Amino acid sequence: MYISINNLYFKYDKEDILKDFNLEIKRGEIIAILGKSGSGKSTLLRILSGFEQPYKGSVLIDDKVLIDDKTNVPTEKRNIGMLFQDYALFPHLTVEKNIEFGLKKKNKSEKVKEMLELVEMEGFNKRFPHELSGGQQQRIALARSLAPSPNLILLDEPFSNLDTELKEHIREHLKSIIKKSNTTAIFVTHDFADTSIADKTIYLENGKIIEKK
Repeated sequence: MYISINNLYFKYDKEDILKDFNLEIKRGEIIAILGKSGSGKSTLLRILSGFEQPYKGSVLIDDKVLIDDKTNVPTEKRNIGMLFQDYALFPHLTVEKNIEFGLKKKNKSEKVKEMLELVEMEGFNKRFPHELSGGQQQRIALARSLAPSPNLILLDEPFSNLDTELKEHIREHLKSIIKKSNTTAIFVTHDFADTSIADKTIYLENGKIIEKK
C-alpha cells in the first residue's frame, strides 16, 4: 500500500478524538472521510499534515515513516498538499503568483502553465482572487496545492462554500483534475453526496471507523 495509517489515537483535554484508526490507501486513490462535526475527521487531516501529534500509532507514505513512537517529520518536509475550506489564496497576489508560491524550481512559469492547463484556467494568470468565482478560486487553490507534486493532498470540506447547483459539476471536475495528476487524495465532508467522487469512503463516528465502503 502507498499510505498506511496504523492504530492512530489522538486525545484532546483527556478526551479521545481518534481511536484505533487504521487505513490503507493505494497510490492515486481518492478517499472520502465522512462524519458529523466532532467525529474526528478534521483532526485526522491535522495529524497527517503535521499540525497535531497523535499519542499512539504510525503513518507511512511510500514506505517512509512520517509518524511513529520515535518519529515526527516536520510539516514542511512531508510533501503533503493542503486545500483549505476557504481556499486561503493570497488576495494581493495574481493567480500565477499564488500558484508559484512555495515552488522551488527555476522553471516556475512552465509549472504555472502546466497547472493552469490542468485545471482548465488558461488565460487567468494575471487575475486576482477577487476577480474569480468561488469555483474558479477552488481550482486555483487546487492548482497551487498540486504544483509541488505532493505525495498526498488533503482537502478540508472542499465543496462546502459552493452553491448547491454548482456542486455536482465542481465535484466531477475536481475528481478529474486529481485523477489526471495521479495524486493520492483524502478529503473530509459531512455531506454524503460528496462521496460520489471517492474510490473509498470511510464513515467516522466519535473518532472510530464504523464502516468502510
